[in-house]
Amino acid sequence: MVIKFILLIVFIAATVVFAILAAREVLKKSSYNKKPFIIYAVFAALGLAGAIFIPGNVHQVNTGEVAVVRHLGKVSGIREAGIYWDFYMTNQYEIYDTKVREINIETQTYSKDNQIIGVTANLQYTIDIANVDKIATEYGAIEKLESKINSIALDNIKSVFAKNTATDVINNRSEISANISQTVNNSINQAYYVSVKTIVLTNIDFTDDFEAAVAAKVAAAQEAEKAENEARKAEIEAEAAKQVAILKAEAELEQAKLAAQAKFYAAEQEAQAQMVLAQAEANATKLKAVAVARMVGFEVVETQNADGTITYDINYGPATTAEEIKSRDERIALLTKYLEYVQYLEKWDGTLPVTLVGDDAATVVIPKTN
Repeated sequence: MVIKFILLIVFIAATVVFAILAAREVLKKSSYNKKPFIIYAVFAALGLAGAIFIPGNVHQVNTGEVAVVRHLGKVSGIREAGIYWDFYMTNQYEIYDTKVREINIETQTYSKDNQIIGVTANLQYTIDIANVDKIATEYGAIEKLESKINSIALDNIKSVFAKNTATDVINNRSEISANISQTVNNSINQAYYVSVKTIVLTNIDFTDDFEAAVAAKVAAAQEAEKAENEARKAEIEAEAAKQVAILKAEAELEQAKLAAQAKFYAAEQEAQAQMVLAQAEANATKLKAVAVARMVGFEVVETQNADGTITYDINYGPATTAEEIKSRDERIALLTKYLEYVQYLEKWDGTLPVTLVGDDAATVVIPKTN
């Protein structure tokens, strides 16, 4: 267009200049020269002819465009970016944009469960340069091709939505968009001499009733989840409290066991001490009984046993007269008191006494000392 305009200006300027010069020659009455006038007039006519014919024959195809050349109405070739010379009265250039073009699609369709869905989408495509002459032959203009593409895209969009429920559309929007893109590509590419770059769902609308139902369902689900979480929390807290109670009871039981064991050990130690004390007292009393037996004149025989014990055999001896019998009985009575006390001390642990008292003699066994 710029070159055409420049050429047009140049030829018009030349025509005007030579016309003025020719006019000046005519106005020179005194020195009128016919030859210069004819020359100026011819150049002015050539300039006018150039302005009329030459700029129209220059055709410019810009970057991002392709031209279909029609010779006397019939497609005769394709011109890509550049400047071309074609006689404008027989050859016409139809310019097609090869950059990415957009088609905004709006429609209303139904889901599988008969929910009304409003859909808007954006389809971007480029024409196939190698087949642009077929586009010109079959459709005549890019607008008619876009109308066809729009119709096919609408059919494909409705077909995809009809296979999905409204809930599927909400939950799987990206998958549905990809499915629509693939379906539209398969239906349009090559068959209509274009390349679909992308088709994007820009908006999906449902009826107010359906959106209200979905909102209510979501709210109910959230409430149910909240209740479930609270129940789970209460269950966890109850289990934690139970475990704490168990641990506390186990700790208290362990403390009670330890306290009982401590008391048991204390009692055991005390009993052991009492037993040792009683045993020592019994042994001491036994020795006192032996000493008393000797003191009152009884015969005492000391025997060292193999097991480490010592046995003292006390022999009361004979008594014939009444006085001897009385004296012996008194001594025996005294000794018997000691020996009965020893027997009493020995009975505390449940063992049989090892101190024996008879009518004629007594036996005292002193256990082995450590």
